[in-house]
Amino acid sequence: MPERRSYDFFDEQLQSRLERLHLLAKRSAAHRRSGARRSRRIGDGLEFADHRGYAPGDDIRFIDWAYYARMEKLLLRLVHEHSESEVLILVDSSASMGAGAAKFNYCRRAAAALAYVAMGSLERVSLRAFSSQPGRSVRAGRRREEIFDVLEFLDALTSGGKTDLRACAARIARSVDTSATVLLLSDLLDCGDDIPDAMAMLRAKQCSVTVLHVYSPADAEPAMDGAVLLEQSETAERMSVNVTKQLRESYRKCWTVFQKACEKACLAHGAAYIAAPTDLPFEQLVLRSLQQAGVLAS
Repeated sequence: MPERRSYDFFDEQLQSRLERLHLLAKRSAAHRRSGARRSRRIGDGLEFADHRGYAPGDDIRFIDWAYYARMEKLLLRLVHEHSESEVLILVDSSASMGAGAAKFNYCRRAAAALAYVAMGSLERVSLRAFSSQPGRSVRAGRRREEIFDVLEFLDALTSGGKTDLRACAARIARSVDTSATVLLLSDLLDCGDDIPDAMAMLRAKQCSVTVLHVYSPADAEPAMDGAVLLEQSETAERMSVNVTKQLRESYRKCWTVFQKACEKACLAHGAAYIAAPTDLPFEQLVLRSLQQAGVLAS
């Protein structure tokens, strides 16, 4: 069997920390029925998840007696309980994502980490690129050993084309499983007006949606001064601008308004919104921001 090539999405130290995490879903009470997301519970199911310490009153049928025989410590066996709904990771591959390699690389690293955690949670994981329409996709298994299919897909992914979030969401909503967990990774540029419709279409399928807003410091505050020639990355339109202090301040205010509007549109339709600037250390995004937002848990 040919040797697998290595990838730079996360190192062994971060990988070991990812292995201690599992994927959560943000569900409304109305959706917590038989199709609800996987949880950890006490039981004798087939898919072992973890141990926890025994406490007085726990059902002794679920004590791991084999472990007790070796270590003389009482632990309860936990098993995975999950639905057949998938975890769908949508990766923005439009031209604006490639305007500065750091943003696209950060986005793909986040997708790889989320897929790895979801697969460790025994979820059925799919990844799909999108720009003006849904693009290439890959479906992975439930085992972390199959993460190489995901890494190969992300490594080969390139950016280009315009963004049409509304059209992509409409096509994806027609094909996605009801009650799927959808993780959308995008810079949301040229998407502002499309976000409400896109979120509404996915929520109509009872999907649990999380939007990871990946942007670079240059998106939020361009380091420009004087006469510059700007080019729109997705349309190639050009504009000559004299960048002054006042113009930079006006742009910063417009960016703040844009970001708040994106967050508001997501929250209004039951989706989680997480800001992911590329100057945020990646470990902090995965180990703190995503956990604080209720997407991942240890």
